[in-house]
Amino acid sequence: MHTYIVTVTALDRVGIVQSVTGTIRDQGGNIVELSQTVLRDYFTIILAVEFPEGRNTRTLSAAIIANGGKFDLNVEVIDAGTTAQQPVVPNAERFIITVLGPDRAGSIHEISGCLTSHGVNIVDLHARSEEGTFSLVMEAFLPHDLSPTIVREELERYGSEFGLESYVQHENIFLATTEPSPVRVGLAPTVEGDAVVPH
Repeated sequence: MHTYIVTVTALDRVGIVQSVTGTIRDQGGNIVELSQTVLRDYFTIILAVEFPEGRNTRTLSAAIIANGGKFDLNVEVIDAGTTAQQPVVPNAERFIITVLGPDRAGSIHEISGCLTSHGVNIVDLHARSEEGTFSLVMEAFLPHDLSPTIVREELERYGSEFGLESYVQHENIFLATTEPSPVRVGLAPTVEGDAVVPH
């Protein structure tokens, strides 16, 4: 299999995901991983796509742009090769790191620098500043010989001056405490007399 990384950015509109994924399907590709978000009214999606045979990156990019013509897509396609890369941090474990507190310029730079100095690899990150409040949630791989307690203490040492609170949870603990449960979506029940009648 040949793997490609596809990045698409555009002003947010309804239907972009359908357009991009439909083009990849029509081109014979299979999406193996996807991440999508909207920031400040701009849509961004990044996909890892596999093809049985090698593809020309410019041709694939042109097909995505042409099929999504009404969306004015900005597309980049990178050939990720056919061989799997060795882990950036061998024998690492995934942790969820959360930082909350007052907003200040440079927080993300300082936090990521603290983690880099300990060999931590950030693989997913979401941060937001709103009405003076800063929140950051990331997934990161910690080296097997690095204690999460050390990471938390280092982050708290940095954040103590600015009122930031930090939390470091192993992925298994995080999933166990945030496991979603099925939610039934439908019309609200009506009341007839003293009886509740579901729809």
